[in-house]
Parts: sequence; structure tokens; C-alpha cells
Amino acid sequence: MAISKGDALTGAETGFWSGLRSSETVTDLREGLFRFIALAVAAVFVYRGARHLVIDPGRLNILLLMISDVLTFTWLLLARRPIVRDWRPFTVFISLTAGFGSGFVSLQDGIAIIPLYIAAPLQFLALWLVIWGKMSLGRSFAILPANRGVVTGGAYRFVRHPIYAGYLAGHIMFLLSSFSIYNFTVYAIITLFQVHRILREERILALTGEYRDYLGRVRYRLCPGIF
Repeated sequence: MAISKGDALTGAETGFWSGLRSSETVTDLREGLFRFIALAVAAVFVYRGARHLVIDPGRLNILLLMISDVLTFTWLLLARRPIVRDWRPFTVFISLTAGFGSGFVSLQDGIAIIPLYIAAPLQFLALWLVIWGKMSLGRSFAILPANRGVVTGGAYRFVRHPIYAGYLAGHIMFLLSSFSIYNFTVYAIITLFQVHRILREERILALTGEYRDYLGRVRYRLCPGIF
């Protein structure tokens, strides 16, 4: 991977708010607003899911989806302040859509391409991959591409982005157990944006020699042998 330090720094540090980055107060307010929005989105999604579960308690795929998203927002609220973060408006839009886009998923019954009793256990395993990845990452979790410190242990020994891999697997299992063209479209957009976020995140992290060494040791981002 050829990376220009100057180019990466320019992309990471320039943007709509770049002129204000020297102000600690503005930085704290911006960070607080971002986390408040995340909490609000989580609350709306949990409320929607809870309503469906009251009507049909057997929808385990919805319950697992809710748990996964709640964990995402919880880790975000506990995350440490980044060393470098990409606040460019386009990156913010892409990252928010990828991170919070599941809130647009329809929770109505769809077509069961595979039965729930098969999809739910696999979705549960995907959730545990997400949890393992977040436990490995600790407080270095982020929605926007950022450097909160390089993590190479735990789940990160096998793929570069185990959390995103867990999200993708969980989304596929939910989609296969409750398929609709609408949900397929939502998840396709989320996945494309997630790939963009992955590439941008790696570019920022690769400013450090430690992460460049890590790229040489762990070749694949999401699935060994594929990507």
C-alpha cells in the first residue's frame, strides 16, 4: 500500500471545521454534539425494535440487530478523543450513513430465504464477533475515520476490521431471514459506504509505522482470502 504522508495529513486535517480545530471548546462541543446525535438515533431504533418485539416476541433477528446497534452507540459514547480525525463533510456523511444506516431498515416481516432458526444462531455468532472486536479495540472505537491508537491484538490478529466483518455478517443474516428489496437496497448502500470508511480509516492509521507493519502482517480487511 503506497501512502503519501503529506496527502494523508491534508485529507485528515482539512475540511469544513479545520480552521476551528485549535479551539478546545469548539472541539469538545463538536464531539459532544456528534455523540448526542448517536444516542438519539440509537433511542429511536431501539423504540422501533421494541414495538415489533412486543407484537411478535419470536423475532429474534430484530432483538439481535437491536443489541448490535446499542453496543455500537454505547462504545461510541465511551470512546476516547482521537489523535487525528477526518471531519470533512463528505467523510462525515459517508460515515454517519454507514454507522447509523441500519436505523432505516424496515423491521416488517419479509421473505424468509432461510428459516429464522438457522439465521438467528448465525446472526448471534456475528454479534459475538462484533463484541470480540470491540473488546479488543477498547475505547479506540470510532464512527468517523480516526486514530485513537493502533490495536493489533485480539480479533485484529485475523482481519483488519473484525467489527465491520461482524456487522456485515449480521446484516446478511437479518436480510436472508427477512428479505425485501427495500432492505437489500439499504444494506447495499451501508456496505458500500462502509468500504469507503474502511479505506479512509486505513489511510489515516497508516501514518504510523506501527500500523504499516500491521498491514504487512494482516493482509485481509473483512474476510480472509477474499477482501
